[in-house]
Amino acid sequence: MTFERGYQIFVRTAYIVGIAIIIVFLPFSKYILSIGMWTVTGAWILERVNLTKFLGFFEKGSLFRKITLVFPYTLMLWFESIGRGFKLFYRNKPAMILASVYLLHILGLFVTSDFGYAIKDLRTKAPMLILPLYFATSKAFGQSDFYRFLMIFVLNLVVVTLANTWKLFNFDFIDIRDISGHISHIILGLMISMALFIAGYFLIRKKRMPIWIKSSAFVVIIWFLIYLVISRSFTGLSVFVITLLILLIIYTFRSRSLWLKAGCILSIVILVGSGSLYIKSVVLDYYRVESVDFSTLEAISPKGNPYVHNLANKQTENGHYLWIYIQWDELREEWSKRSKIHFDSTDLKGQQVKFTLIRYLSSKGCRKDAGGIEQLTGKDIEAIERGTADVVNLNRLSLKGRIYELLMGYESYLETGDPTGSSLMQRLEFWKASWGIISEFWITGVGTGDMNHAFMEQYEKMNTKLATEQWWRSHNQYLSILIGFGIIGLIWFLFSLIYPAWIKRGFGDYFFLTFFIIAMLSMLTEDTLESQAGVSFFYFFFTFFLFGRREQDPL
Repeated sequence: MTFERGYQIFVRTAYIVGIAIIIVFLPFSKYILSIGMWTVTGAWILERVNLTKFLGFFEKGSLFRKITLVFPYTLMLWFESIGRGFKLFYRNKPAMILASVYLLHILGLFVTSDFGYAIKDLRTKAPMLILPLYFATSKAFGQSDFYRFLMIFVLNLVVVTLANTWKLFNFDFIDIRDISGHISHIILGLMISMALFIAGYFLIRKKRMPIWIKSSAFVVIIWFLIYLVISRSFTGLSVFVITLLILLIIYTFRSRSLWLKAGCILSIVILVGSGSLYIKSVVLDYYRVESVDFSTLEAISPKGNPYVHNLANKQTENGHYLWIYIQWDELREEWSKRSKIHFDSTDLKGQQVKFTLIRYLSSKGCRKDAGGIEQLTGKDIEAIERGTADVVNLNRLSLKGRIYELLMGYESYLETGDPTGSSLMQRLEFWKASWGIISEFWITGVGTGDMNHAFMEQYEKMNTKLATEQWWRSHNQYLSILIGFGIIGLIWFLFSLIYPAWIKRGFGDYFFLTFFIIAMLSMLTEDTLESQAGVSFFYFFFTFFLFGRREQDPL
């Protein structure tokens, strides 16, 4: 084997290893993810180094010259390699336009005042530039290598979800979102949604796959669906279902087979119908309230202490009234016997224990007195200490508790005007604040680094009741771009995503189109590109599917 051939194999291997590290550590660690990025960067630079020049350097001159000049000469060759890479990149207009979103962030420096945060933001969003650059100018992968990378991604998520499930069932968490570790549970849900469609392709679409791969794909699909339910990844499950519906509609219009059309239509009806019926049944259960004659409420507890009945507040939990049959002294005394957490303290979620206890007892249909606490099991006590306020949430194979939380948050907001604690109502408050900023800065935006300041000022202007520690940003990527860079910036952002896909015919490819739908849906309720994990996930798969392979997989 010649030196040149060995060098090429080494560089290509480093490139493949770097990509594998990125794929494996997307759901794990941003630090090791950075190592993968740097590995790919090194391989990309070495890929275009002029070996003839490098080897020729050692054939001439004295030993002293070779020793003293080898480093600067090598550095010069590296810069030449980078220059050649950027020339290739410049010729690839779709990749340039995709990466131009990063330029948009650089231009945003001209209207920003917080350069410290702006530089941090540019560093976080470096994948916007480097991933299109690398994939668009490096040798594309063949279909077999492409499938291997996808299998690594899917199998890696199997490991991640199994580890998270172990945490879930061993109660190694406070908030269920914590089981996802260093990555946002929403980003993880999006990855699982993508993995479901990858496994589905191997199971249904790819006819030449070995039977053991198809069988494994079927098991993986079932497992991922179970995980989305038990982890209460409402966003992940919703995005998966909506993406599936969109793909079924596309197949319905594209297919020439009447049987396939009928199958797609039937699947759509089943998905929409069953989902609607389930949600309707849960909502009806939530609003189904026990029949209580308030005129005959008992005044004294079995221990002879007076009950407190707040008849003005008709708030319920799991169909039972919250604010009747309360005996505070008995609750305080009996709770202190069952738990080390003080009655007037907070649970592990930061909620007041006494109110978590009231809600939990009500959800079980118990009175809020000594007798009610005596009915609680050790498992119930642990759940209350963790901040679980409804017995419905103990059922892990159900989304009922998550829907109850949304309805509870909505009712609480209507009564108090405070969105704190409800993910749905908080998002509405984030969007309300976003539109307040947009109304003032819709032309230029606030710049790359001033978004946090803009939101703090807007929340103060609104006199929001949202807790200060939750004065967060848009939770909508389109609004974030509009706030940061104005209406022209938003138009360019959308163009930079749609035009490259259109030119490269990505919308006719199964994997790219599926990912594109998932990503664009996620941006409606999440700042997908505002974290390293999110921006790496988005730009890695966007560029990998569009530029990183030689063959597409038609719809």
